[in-house]
Amino acid sequence: MSTSIRQRLTYWLMPVLLLSGTAFAVPTWLNVHEEIDELFDKVLREAAYSLSHANHAQGAKPDSNGLALHGDGIDLVSQIRDPEGRILFQSHPFSPIPQGGKPGYDTVNWQNQAWRVVTLTTDKGLVQVAQALQERRETANEITLHLLTPLLILLPALTLWLGWAIGRGLAPLAQVAAAVAHRNPHSLDPIPDNGLPAEVSILVGALNGLLSQLDQALATQRQFTADAAHELRSPLTALSLQVQLAERATDSDRRAQALQTLRQGIARAGHLVQQLLTLARLDPKADDSPLIPLFLDDLARNVVADFAPLAANRHIDLGLSRADRVRVTGIDESLRILLGNLIDNAIRYSPANARIDVSVINDAKTVRLEVNDTGPGIALNERDRVFDRFYRVLNNAESGSGLGLAIAKRIAEQHQADITLSDGDGGMGLKVIVTFPEIRA
Repeated sequence: MSTSIRQRLTYWLMPVLLLSGTAFAVPTWLNVHEEIDELFDKVLREAAYSLSHANHAQGAKPDSNGLALHGDGIDLVSQIRDPEGRILFQSHPFSPIPQGGKPGYDTVNWQNQAWRVVTLTTDKGLVQVAQALQERRETANEITLHLLTPLLILLPALTLWLGWAIGRGLAPLAQVAAAVAHRNPHSLDPIPDNGLPAEVSILVGALNGLLSQLDQALATQRQFTADAAHELRSPLTALSLQVQLAERATDSDRRAQALQTLRQGIARAGHLVQQLLTLARLDPKADDSPLIPLFLDDLARNVVADFAPLAANRHIDLGLSRADRVRVTGIDESLRILLGNLIDNAIRYSPANARIDVSVINDAKTVRLEVNDTGPGIALNERDRVFDRFYRVLNNAESGSGLGLAIAKRIAEQHQADITLSDGDGGMGLKVIVTFPEIRA
């Protein structure tokens, strides 16, 4: 089961908070105890010096009650010994502080606990001042606790605030998810991106681009379905009528004529269906076949050979007039369909004894594929419209699907090529020119 972004952020940030708190608390704890030890050691030393000077100044045994030091939780015990080790002074009625073996600071076990003792050697004996280590620890712990109290309060508060902030930060994602959930194939309006964070705006922009493409694809499919239904209605109706005529024919000649007409109708309907299927495959831009280098002259030579029998049957001279050796990057099957449609249109609309020349031309900057015929041509005012689906040239007796040039244009766009129409060579007929962007070595 996948975890949410909120949980992931919490899992990542909580250890950071804990480590940050620990990184602050542990050094603070150690530093406070170290500073307290240094401070109290200085207090012990100053107390020992003070006691030594007071003793020398008075030249007499100090009053044990008067020299007892108490203040703000600091409990000091002091005593003075003569050179022979006899007790001259004690601040408290305890057993004597252990004499120790060396001047300076030392830690001794006295009164069933650890004591920090400073021993000062004078010309009249030893001055000792002691403090219980437990007292130091309690003081250091109390100071440390006061220092860390804001942190102990801040960490839980920061955790709660962090959870709230993560929720607020991820709220736009929930908003976008709700907006997407309300979209359907009939309503693909863009998702509003007002007031969204930059990171979410990038996501919304990508989604809106996808929704726009999907809306265009669905609109194209709906238009294609409507156009196909309209275009298929007439051929199917004509086939039905031709079947009825064949059934009603009373003699063999009429029946043969009706069957011949029926075969021609079936051929036209089959051609229309084939063109519709080709266009349906190309329209949604779903053809993700890789573009590979191929020799355009070889492809043109093969397509011309495929259509040569059809042209010969209609007494049309079809040939490859020029075939420069050149490679382009493209999809072999798609380019065959493109050239096939151009040649098929030229054969369909050219009269008997016409001429169709196919050329592959490699000039300095571009590669051109040309189909030139000596047929009736296309009027200037119709040359832009003939690339529309199902558009047929007016006053033309040849029946067609009106999809050949539309398919050719779509394939040209797929290969980033331009397709244009112009007058044929010598001002007769029509020349279709497909210009590829650059020569592929």
